[in-house]
Parts: sequence; structure tokens; C-alpha cells
Amino acid sequence: MKKIIFSILGLVCFNFAFSADRGINFRHDLKWNEALELAKAENKLVFVDFYTQWCGPCFNMAQKVFTLPDVGSFYNSNFISMKIDCEEPEEGVALAKKYGVRSYPTYGFIDPASGEMVHRSSSRQEPEVFIQTGESALDPDLRSFVLEKKYEDGDRSIELLTNLINYKASIYKRDEVSKLFDELMSNGMKLTDPAIWTVFDNHIKGITPYLKSVSDNYAEFCTVLGKENVDAKLAKETQYGDPEEIAALCDFDGKQFNLKMIDINSLVREKKYDEAAELIDNLIADPATDRQELINRLKFIARVSYNSDNMPDSWFEKCVGYLRFIAYNNDNRDDAYVHQEYADALERLIARKYPDSKLLPTPTVGKTVYNMRPDALKQKPKK
Repeated sequence: MKKIIFSILGLVCFNFAFSADRGINFRHDLKWNEALELAKAENKLVFVDFYTQWCGPCFNMAQKVFTLPDVGSFYNSNFISMKIDCEEPEEGVALAKKYGVRSYPTYGFIDPASGEMVHRSSSRQEPEVFIQTGESALDPDLRSFVLEKKYEDGDRSIELLTNLINYKASIYKRDEVSKLFDELMSNGMKLTDPAIWTVFDNHIKGITPYLKSVSDNYAEFCTVLGKENVDAKLAKETQYGDPEEIAALCDFDGKQFNLKMIDINSLVREKKYDEAAELIDNLIADPATDRQELINRLKFIARVSYNSDNMPDSWFEKCVGYLRFIAYNNDNRDDAYVHQEYADALERLIARKYPDSKLLPTPTVGKTVYNMRPDALKQKPKK
């Protein structure tokens, strides 16, 4: 008998561990009311992923975030989790309407006792941000509706504004983030305060007056926050923009590289391909160039998937060479997109060089195009 009991306990433990390793345990076996009852019994909130079958960010979250062990461990410990297809007629449409879901994905955290949504989030999120979303749902002081209500009631404390900025940034409300940061700074805060710098570094994008202040007081910021941190922020926010405005900023690591990449993009837009290629080739040959950073930026310039028919042969062939360089040298060997882009470019190169050849005939079985779109991701319905 003892052996049987231990075997059963071992199987339960194994199944629990296996479930955690596979990410969030969405309860597809429960109807909505059953999920509420179970959550009541376990004193948990119900977490709901409101999605549609044609939503790309929904699919990305389901494949890349919900499946992670750390995410699964946190959500399985704290919530009863449900996936609701907002176009499914039996329960999905009614629940989406009840909770005001109009964009996908929306993440709702429901109090099972009242049936009310107590915290709302949305959009594609990195794993650590998605865990923070769940942590906020568990903390009554960090829930979205509480933060919004306090702000509407006139609370402009540093703590509230910081928490609200973090929340708005997680759902990509950038205009609201900027407005809230202005209010935070109007309270007499300084960018050299490490806590304020963290908010600024994480959430305030572009060449703003705040970034210009960092440039104007570069030595002070480097002393307080460290040159590496300050240079990284300046480089990150000057990847795009007016070259003259960027040139007027202080000297920092990455400035000249950014200016060269902006120049290259401008030359490509103006179809000055030979000049663009010369600059790219010089960067590739220069041992001082950060190769991975060049790859990260070059892979968007060299893509031939969408406009290859309009490319002159010389530039097209240069781009195939650049895609080869990227595929060979990219540090992230799990990044399938760079290899797909290179393989697609090679197919197009063969078709260009030998237009009448039967070397690569159009497939008669299976897919006729080569791309990274998953089979399970449906096309968005036409209105």
C-alpha cells in the first residue's frame, strides 16, 4: 500500500513539475463560471488572456512567453489562468463585451467573488515585464484601476507617478508616459537621482530636452551615474533623428557609428546605392566597429523580401552579400529570421540570374512562398 501511495504522490509531483516546465497551465477544461468557482476555492484571481486567432502579438506571447518555465511557475502559483478567444460565440464574445476588450491581446485579472476586473494590461510584453504585470495584479496598490483613480483624484506623489509611468510603459502608451514624466520632473526631481535615471533610461525615448541636458552636463552625469551608463543612453536615443541635432550633442561612445548608419539609411532612401555600399563595406572592414551592433542595424537595410523587384542588380547582389555576412556572424544562433532572409535572398538571386531555368520551379505541393508566418496564425478578417 505504501508503495502505491508513494507512486501516486511521485506521479502528482512529476506532473506538477512537468506542467511548470511547460509554462502557464491554461484551464481549457473549465467553463467561465467553473473557473470563478475554482479561483474562489483557492483564494486566487483569474488571469485571462483575451486573444484572437489572427492576432500576431497574441501568437507571439503564446509561443514565446507563456511557455517559459519562470512565467509558468509564477502564474500557476498565483492565478487560475484562462484563454478566451474573443470571437468564439459560446463565451468569448460575451466576455469580451462584458470586460470592454477592444484590442488584442488584453490581459485581465478578475476577482472571482465580484466578477470584476481589478487589473488590466495589454500588448506584447517581454517575460520580465509580463511577470511584473502579474505582480502588480497581486498588489492592490499597483493595480491599474487603483493607479488611475489616485491620479484622477489629484495624487502627484513621486511614488504614484513612478508606478503609473511603469504601468503605461508596459502597454506602450508613450505619449502618456512622457506627460507623466514631465509631471514627475516638475516635482523638483533631478535626472542624476539614480531612481529617476532608471525611469528616464527605461521609458523616455528620443532626443528630448532631458537628453540634451545629459549632453550639456555630460561630465557631471558620468561622475554620478558612470560613463558606460550615460554613453549607452545617449547612443540608444540617437540611433535615428536629425544628424545635425545629433552632431551638436557631446562626444560619446557610439555617436559616430549612429551618424554613419543614419547617413547610410538616407543614401539608400535616395537610391545612392554605391555610396551606401562604400560606407557599409568600410564599417565591416573596420576592426573597431561593434560587429553585432552593425548586424542589428544592417539586417533591416539589407532585406530584399519586399522590394527586390525594384532594386538594381548591383545593389541587390550587395544586399545578398550583406545578408550572408549577417547569417554567418550573428551572435544569436537561434535567430531564425536572419537565416530565412538569407535563404530567401539566395532563391531570388537564382531567379534573377537564371529567369528561364527550371532549377527552382514553383512548388506544386505545400506552400508556394517562403516566410516565417506560422501556420496556426490566421489571416485577420476583412471588415
